[in-house]
Amino acid sequence: MIYYGTMFDHRVRFSIVRMREVVEEARSRHNLSYLATVVLGRALIGAALVTPWLAEKERWTLDIEGDGPIRRVVAQSTSEFTVRGYVANPNVELPLKENKKFDVSGAVGKGILRVIRDLGLKTPFVSQVPLVSGEIAEDLAYYFTVSEQIPSAFSIGVLMDSEGVKIAGGFAVQILDRSLEKEKVEMLETNIKNLPYVTELFRETEPLDVLEKIFGEKVGFVETAEIKYRCDCSREKAKSALLVLDEKELEDMRREGKGEVVCKWCSTKYIFSEEELRELLKLKKNGASS
Repeated sequence: MIYYGTMFDHRVRFSIVRMREVVEEARSRHNLSYLATVVLGRALIGAALVTPWLAEKERWTLDIEGDGPIRRVVAQSTSEFTVRGYVANPNVELPLKENKKFDVSGAVGKGILRVIRDLGLKTPFVSQVPLVSGEIAEDLAYYFTVSEQIPSAFSIGVLMDSEGVKIAGGFAVQILDRSLEKEKVEMLETNIKNLPYVTELFRETEPLDVLEKIFGEKVGFVETAEIKYRCDCSREKAKSALLVLDEKELEDMRREGKGEVVCKWCSTKYIFSEEELRELLKLKKNGASS
């Protein structure tokens, strides 16, 4: 569930989300290692936190490419409060850091954070910044502060145990009006800095109580929505993907007796029979000769 709204006469906006089930679904769908779950989980939470601020029918994609062993992590959210995502290396594992935390920055490494905003126009808006830590929350805050000129704070965490995802969530606070009183800005900075790790915070504190700790007072009107893991892949889209292949590749699949397309976003498998591949070959040849 995500909670969102504004404070201080709409000069500050916030969102806070708990989404253990969503991150667990991602882990299960992609058969992720512990570390890969934490990395993708953080990215999915970051993408979820911006959903209340998206335009109608907007797709917002967080694309992180680094020189670490996970290589790439991609998370996408929509204005309908849905998320999906994947990592290039789902099996990555590294030793725990000295504080017994997962080495997310080591898995991501140095690189770039790219944000793609697709408003349904001809060309999506793309902007990027260098990674400042590889921890994802800090990188997101840096992106919004530098690239979109919105001073921001993000805090994100995923806690794993032997059975899977135990806690997953985070919050974001953004200052929309730079004329906000210095005392309020300093109060927000101090309160956020003094909070424990999100996974510790969410273990004992409800989201509305976390907001009270951040703002130093009870938050008034708060809207809510359910975050869901949803992919828009389909058998028809998988068929279109096969038609992009050349005739030799399709013929090789036909001789093997089947073709398989796996969605990178949700790991759904679409199997095509020998007869279906024969029909696709006909379509391919007719298209090539026309």
